[in-house]
Amino acid sequence: MASQHPTDRPPPCRPVTTRPRAAARRHDRRSRRRTAGRRPPSGPRSRPADLPVRARPPTVVPVGPVVAWSEVERRARTVPPGPVVRLGGADDLGVRGLVTDSRTVTPGCLFACVRGASSDGHRFARAALAAGAAALLVDRPVPTDAPVMRVPSVRAALGPLAALLAGDPARSLRLLGITGSNGKTTTSALVQGVLQAAGSRAGVVDTLGARVAGRHRHTGLTTPEAPELHRLLRWMLDAGAESAVVEASSIALDVGRLDGLGFDVAVFTGFEEDHLDHHGTAEQYWASKARLFEPGRAAAGVVVVDEPWGRRLAGQALVPVTRVGSGEDADVRVLHWRTGADGTDVVLADDVGRHRVHSPLVGRVHVSNLAAAWAVGRRLGLAPATVATGLAGVAPPPGRHTVLDAPGSPTVVVDYAHTPRALEAAVRTARELSAAGGRVHLVLGARGRRDRYKRQDLGRAARAADRVWLTNEGSHGEDPAEIVAQVRVGLLGAAAVVSTELDRRTAITSAVQEAAPGDVVLVVGRGHETHLQDAPGAAQGPGSVHLDDAEVAREALDAAGTDLAS
Repeated sequence: MASQHPTDRPPPCRPVTTRPRAAARRHDRRSRRRTAGRRPPSGPRSRPADLPVRARPPTVVPVGPVVAWSEVERRARTVPPGPVVRLGGADDLGVRGLVTDSRTVTPGCLFACVRGASSDGHRFARAALAAGAAALLVDRPVPTDAPVMRVPSVRAALGPLAALLAGDPARSLRLLGITGSNGKTTTSALVQGVLQAAGSRAGVVDTLGARVAGRHRHTGLTTPEAPELHRLLRWMLDAGAESAVVEASSIALDVGRLDGLGFDVAVFTGFEEDHLDHHGTAEQYWASKARLFEPGRAAAGVVVVDEPWGRRLAGQALVPVTRVGSGEDADVRVLHWRTGADGTDVVLADDVGRHRVHSPLVGRVHVSNLAAAWAVGRRLGLAPATVATGLAGVAPPPGRHTVLDAPGSPTVVVDYAHTPRALEAAVRTARELSAAGGRVHLVLGARGRRDRYKRQDLGRAARAADRVWLTNEGSHGEDPAEIVAQVRVGLLGAAAVVSTELDRRTAITSAVQEAAPGDVVLVVGRGHETHLQDAPGAAQGPGSVHLDDAEVAREALDAAGTDLAS
């Protein structure tokens, strides 16, 4: 049983304080006078929130309040370094909303000409104005008579201006940021569950989309671009949210999508090499994640320190850090854990004693996620009993070790594991879930146009399985046979029986059909995703086909059950 505590004010760490709303408004007015010309503060915070449920995304995106052109200039000048030049437009010109895609321009918006990897928004300035944009945000000259705000870097100004044009919603929200190579989405859900147990409402922005108060919006990116992110925070605030949990990807931190936000607590779930196609080196990848723990971005941190990169971050961070791990130097220490088909039990120790936590999540990978979410709850000032209740109430997020079974059939596990370490842990968990003498059947691929360096490592991690089906995971314009061949190199000499079946549906179905009762079929790489993309482009763009791994596995299980009954 989790230990009891009489209040929701914890002794282990100093909680984040809040002000009464009237006092907060007076403070904001004084603060704005004092900080004129400086970067706007992230603002006062409120209390936590309800676990949202997925719903259909709305068709209309709110564009925010009307903001005077002079206010846009004033906020742009808070972004260092370099001059800001305003060309045209009266002080009282009204601007409503910030848009980076000329195809989504709304009347009266500010169109930001962002330079991307494959295109330059300045090329679409004329189209944006023709569609009704009131003004342009640029960082190079554009031939036009329309109002223009020229800044040193559109990308650098995007976050602060997106906040302004959404009405600065983050100033009225408590923000929790989650980063790490693995476990971000699950930890986000766990933190949200802890906030729910505290009796308040929170929104979540993660790989699964954005959710608040029973509503859901598709986002496309783990961390959306700044204009969309601030619109989502406004949407959550308008829905009554007092907190927001934001999954912070390394790429988002690297390109500035989170600039202008101040997090009450930042969480680091762990690290392994990934996304080297973007970052180039592991050092750069780690440095991007470490940015979340800089003063001004976060007030405090929670860091999993069971591996060297986490210990390095905890030692270098210039904000107060709660260390989480199994070693004696951890502030929140994992003493014991057990995982099985009924969930996971963890015994944690902090400076007020030992606490037993039960979670319906299955798998050893969730132990550190549970411990990190526990540390967040304690850092926010919640009692141990409240945190334990919150963790116990969180169901597995879609595609995060989703377990499917049927009487007389093998167990199927669908998981998002897409890094070598996550795959190793998933295979170990599958082995633990199998019956005595049971076998582990693995369905594995690798994503096209992504980090090619890890493909052989994925193959090496797969060696612990008994049977491996190599298949297409979405080639995005690459040759899927070549991708699979690169993964297969890591399996050379393995005891596992290896087959190649590029049709993913057939591979999953074949694995389920071949497996016996007591075996476990582990399908990894795509998790919650419902579209397979072979052509270059977005996950649900042209060339994508509907394919849900869990849906295919369930159909195969149902068919196997019918065969057994006949």
